[in-house]
Amino acid sequence: MSFKTVRDVLELSQDIHRNASNVYEQLREQTQRERVDMLLKFLSRHEEELSSTLKKITDDVSVKILDEWHQTELTSVAAILDGCKECHPDVSVQELVNMALRVDDALIGLYKHMASEASTDEARQLFNNLVLLEENEKIKTVKAALSADDW
Repeated sequence: MSFKTVRDVLELSQDIHRNASNVYEQLREQTQRERVDMLLKFLSRHEEELSSTLKKITDDVSVKILDEWHQTELTSVAAILDGCKECHPDVSVQELVNMALRVDDALIGLYKHMASEASTDEARQLFNNLVLLEENEKIKTVKAALSADDW
């Protein structure tokens, strides 16, 4: 474990979402299956929107909160996706859903940890709100995957 600021955690989260979006775009270039392509397009946009949302949140949070230090272990999208073993041209809808949910779950776990370690109510509220955001986005991902059969 190392010490990182709230700013570091928010920037890492933006990077994770942006990198996940890039992974989905790269897979789109390789797939020949329409349903998979549509889900990859959704996931890529979804992750990019989350990255932008986190940027806006970071811009709105007070410097006092952003400079607050926490002991945490930061990660990367490559670590979350375990080297992206499921990243191949014939990726299935289920494999994509599993990848997307691993990203969401990793960030939910990080935010819950940060909320539990927060030294101020404002920081705790920030991370609890981020947990809710990720949980809601996780539900959207599952709904999109379930509706992929209708595409």
